Amino acid sequence: MPEAQFSAAIVRDIVQYAAAQGVDIGSLCTAAGIDRAWLSDPDQQISGTVLKALWREALAQTGDPDLGLHIGEAFDLAAIGIVGYVLLNCETYGQALDKLARYTRLFSQGVAISHRTVEGWVHCDCAVLGDMQNYLLDEPRHPIESTFAALLTATQQLTGQPLRLYGIWFQHPQPGDVTEHDRIFQAPVRFSQSINRLVFEASCLDWLVKSANASLLGLFEQHATALLSAQHQGYAHKVGQAISQNLQGDVPSLEAIAHTLAISTRQLQRELQSEGTSFQRLLDDTRRELALRHMQNPAISIHDMAFLLGFSEPSAFHRAFKRWTGQTPRRYRLQVGTDGG
Repeated sequence: MPEAQFSAAIVRDIVQYAAAQGVDIGSLCTAAGIDRAWLSDPDQQISGTVLKALWREALAQTGDPDLGLHIGEAFDLAAIGIVGYVLLNCETYGQALDKLARYTRLFSQGVAISHRTVEGWVHCDCAVLGDMQNYLLDEPRHPIESTFAALLTATQQLTGQPLRLYGIWFQHPQPGDVTEHDRIFQAPVRFSQSINRLVFEASCLDWLVKSANASLLGLFEQHATALLSAQHQGYAHKVGQAISQNLQGDVPSLEAIAHTLAISTRQLQRELQSEGTSFQRLLDDTRRELALRHMQNPAISIHDMAFLLGFSEPSAFHRAFKRWTGQTPRRYRLQVGTDGG
């Protein structure tokens, strides 16, 4: 079963909040198994297993029993990257909620956010998805509380108005102290419910977004839609891209590619097997594709090509190329009309 992936932007948000509370970033990342390079890559996706470890470590190192609520309260829309920029340029709050529902997968594959109007009230739901390996099924409290607190903060950022709640439901059990829940949500909070839900007046959907810009909205949506489309491509595509980016004289290992994709080696092998391929096959296919591309460039010699593709010696490259094309590299290059020794 595939594992839900989450944007590294969520990791960065948690780490930066913990750091503001005096936690050492290095020790926090090390304890949670996080590569600090992920924090600067807006397109990096990480597994729920890593995110679960981060929540546990952040809770332990901050000593804050309401960590999720407080991270949500300090939320900034820029933290969710392109989705935040889409929301900032919507015309109305209702449109922003529509876009949030559409693009949630770009920062979280573990939940689905939706809203509907019922007799003058908006029911805004955050459903934890169970059709994959999803850490939120086991430890939902702080991530879901953070999500709802962040939605209130984002509403204020977007519209300049506080979202007055009629009620709020959580699926997880009630913690011992709900003082912070009462302060932040200022509405009746119920736990152990069938759904995670905010309820507020439907008139709020017509609130204008202060920073609305239709031209920028279209531009950012193009980017978001492209990213959403790319997400539907499986691990075979991601591994091929990662190999291509890291194949510069040395052959990247399965372990290195798994680390780049923020997934365990064993899980990556399972994902590729389920897609009918393997790391070795993808490595071979990627080398072949790059070799044929390099053949079009007369500035790259066949000797250099062998080195760039990670072959230990030119003879190994010659054998592989003949297996791929039925021809030697020199004969192929003569056919395509480029020079190079």
